[in-house]
Amino acid sequence: MKITGSMDRHYENMGEKQLTLAEKWKIDVEAYKKGAVNKTSAPQCIKCRYVKKGDALHCNVYKEERKPRYVMFPHKECPSFCSDDILEVNVSDVKCDKIYGGFFGFCVGDMLGVPVEFSTRSERENDPVEELRAYGTYHQTFGTWSDDTSLMLCLIDALNVGFSQEKLKENMIYFYTRGKFTPHGEVFDIGNATRDAIHNMIQGIPPVDCGGKREKDNGNGSLMRILPLAFVSKSYTDEELIKLVENVSSFTHAHDRSKFACIFYVKLAAELFVGKEKMEAFDSAIGFVDKNCGKKYADERKNFETILNKDIIYTEKSRIRSTGYVIDTLEAVLWLFFHTESYRDVVLNAVNLGGDTDTIAALAGGIAGIYYGFRSIPDNWVQNICRKHEISDMISTFCCSVFQNGTEDCK
Repeated sequence: MKITGSMDRHYENMGEKQLTLAEKWKIDVEAYKKGAVNKTSAPQCIKCRYVKKGDALHCNVYKEERKPRYVMFPHKECPSFCSDDILEVNVSDVKCDKIYGGFFGFCVGDMLGVPVEFSTRSERENDPVEELRAYGTYHQTFGTWSDDTSLMLCLIDALNVGFSQEKLKENMIYFYTRGKFTPHGEVFDIGNATRDAIHNMIQGIPPVDCGGKREKDNGNGSLMRILPLAFVSKSYTDEELIKLVENVSSFTHAHDRSKFACIFYVKLAAELFVGKEKMEAFDSAIGFVDKNCGKKYADERKNFETILNKDIIYTEKSRIRSTGYVIDTLEAVLWLFFHTESYRDVVLNAVNLGGDTDTIAALAGGIAGIYYGFRSIPDNWVQNICRKHEISDMISTFCCSVFQNGTEDCK
């Protein structure tokens, strides 16, 4: 158990003085009055089929020797973890496999990044993430994903019932005010621009007018939730698709830079979805924006030169900026995709860039999941995802709505 808030400072101020138990209790009481909070850590074991109730030191794997310290005092995933609530996904259709891969790939990347968000690159180099972790930045349990996945689920759900701006707005408001589409029923992380935009929606402002339009409003908050549109892109003309992406981005980020980044990412993912190889899909996305966005976004092109000239593929790691700025994020995602050869390597390399680890790993994991497929995602990570069954059901509905197949073909 860890106690945070003013209590830590009280103890620090005591220096080397040895306190009696009564003195410590008195300090604790005063700290609680001032808002200190008890933070407890639950081991991964509580969701494992090998757990031995009443024996915190051993289980049906660690029978004689004690469990590793990082398992008992949860920090890293247990190598022997086996969920007591297995999610089985049997996907026979290639395109549904890519959809499951994209959405679960996104969620797993998000989940891996949450515990180390805002860590520096040097911190990650000294302590590289090679496995699922917990607690850390937000003190969240194993399998917790962030607002990135929550807001993507808002869009998936809106598409599942026949997309409308009103439904997406409602979902985003319910996410913020009621904790809907969250892993634990409450919001623990939300970007300032997204929060401000949702406040505008609550005030009755049309959703496409709620996003920031200034140059400084170009965080990655709309890019991080835009992936579902890639899978429905073939239902629209080029002009209609661009308008749809622009509108969805504008709910929270209405500057042309953010909208252009969303258009490019959606088109790249859409090309991977239909089976194109990495470079072929990249070339198609570049050709698409050159053809359809050249005039309208002429003033923004210079900001995307490293991407549109394909220089990003040959950029050194030291020049990749893993920040929440939309161009930095998109460049990092593309660099990761072209510098790795497996889903696992994409997301772990993303997290180990440091910075905005959850969003960059989620976006990179999304396109990697499409390209490599659902089965490329380590199953032990999938089994740790909070609310995995509900997410899977939502994806199944999405597949069926996209392809208008019977549910038997989509599960």
